[in-house]
Amino acid sequence: MLLGIRPTVDFAFKMIFGLPQNSAALIGLLNAILDLKQAIVAVEVLNPFSYQEFAESKLIVLDVRCRDDSGRWLNVEMQVSVYAGLIERLVYYACSMYVDQLSPGSNYALASPSISICLLDRVLFRNPSSHTIGSK
Repeated sequence: MLLGIRPTVDFAFKMIFGLPQNSAALIGLLNAILDLKQAIVAVEVLNPFSYQEFAESKLIVLDVRCRDDSGRWLNVEMQVSVYAGLIERLVYYACSMYVDQLSPGSNYALASPSISICLLDRVLFRNPSSHTIGSK
C-alpha cells in the first residue's frame, strides 16, 4: 500500500490482477485460492465485458476474467460489501461465462469449466461445503 490505495478498491484490484502484464500476480492468486492438483502456469486475461445479445439485456462487467492453460474460464470478483442480491449477481456472472463461450449451434459439451471466485471482507456462508459446487 505504498501509495495509500487499498487493493480492495475496485480500480486497484483490476490494475493488480486484471492487466495482462500482471498475469504472474493473477496466477499466484488463483493457485493460492484454488489449490488445484495441477497448478495454473499461464493465463490469458480476457475482456471483462459480457456484451448482451439483446438491447434490453443486462450488461455485465467482471472485475477479472481470464482463461487458464487448461482451458478453464475464471472470474475473480472483489467485493467489499455484501448486499441483497449479491449471491444472485454472482450466479448470473458465472452463467454468463458459459454463455460467452458458445456460439449459436455449438455443442454444449464444448463449454469449458467455469470458476467464479468472490473475495469478500467477511464470511458469506458459515458452511462453505454446502455452497461450493464443483470438483477438483
